[in-house]
Amino acid sequence: MNTVIYYFSGTGNSLTTARMIADGLGDTRLVSIASKKDCLSISENAERVGFVFPIYYGNMPYSVRELISKTVFKPDAFIFSVCTYRGHSGDIALRMDQLLRTRGRTLSLSLGLPMPGNSFINAPEVDQEHLKNQKANVLSIIEKIELGEKEDYYSKKVLLSTPVDIASNFRGIKADDNCTGCGLCAMICPRNNIKIEDGRAQMGEDCVSCLACFHWCSREAIYMSKQENIARRKKYHHPDIDVQDMILQKYDTEE
Repeated sequence: MNTVIYYFSGTGNSLTTARMIADGLGDTRLVSIASKKDCLSISENAERVGFVFPIYYGNMPYSVRELISKTVFKPDAFIFSVCTYRGHSGDIALRMDQLLRTRGRTLSLSLGLPMPGNSFINAPEVDQEHLKNQKANVLSIIEKIELGEKEDYYSKKVLLSTPVDIASNFRGIKADDNCTGCGLCAMICPRNNIKIEDGRAQMGEDCVSCLACFHWCSREAIYMSKQENIARRKKYHHPDIDVQDMILQKYDTEE
């Protein structure tokens, strides 16, 4: 069955997961959601369509919502989602299903796996255990997808709004005096939301809270000015991902 996986990733958790799933399924295209930001519409003819992304505030990143809202799917497509999360997956199955119903489709299967978080923090030993178990968890996910397992996620439940329903810099992400204006954060940002002005990074409001700029800044100059408890938390990225992987997400180079 020909498959496409659309992925979104700020620290590499979902990128590595998407790659593992694609390798396990075979005959699978990997498409970066960031690379489709400026597309007005997308016609997806794959028989099996997957979305791999991190959970933010119990919800999907705005970029995922934006892409699904402009995609036309095959009438009989098997649509699955795989989320990476620090604590739990929230109501993501219901949110995905409700969104897909606006496109005339439904969610076939929702799966997930625990990984280190990009904002709030687990104990180091917990994060190490999540990384250690990633491959085994993904193998289990691949098996369920290959079997074509389905669930009915239909619900009339009114889901509460979350801070990531829209794009906005609600965390107050900004650069301090340690910023040298190198431009790396601007190259990584999946929304092209960062400009270098007067030798310093300036963040706009088209922010989806991926925190790629925060975690990949070599000067540790970027912080969350409106979230004191995690404003300058320890930086993290998946050990199998480098900065070039993050930059290339904007150009849809993987197949």
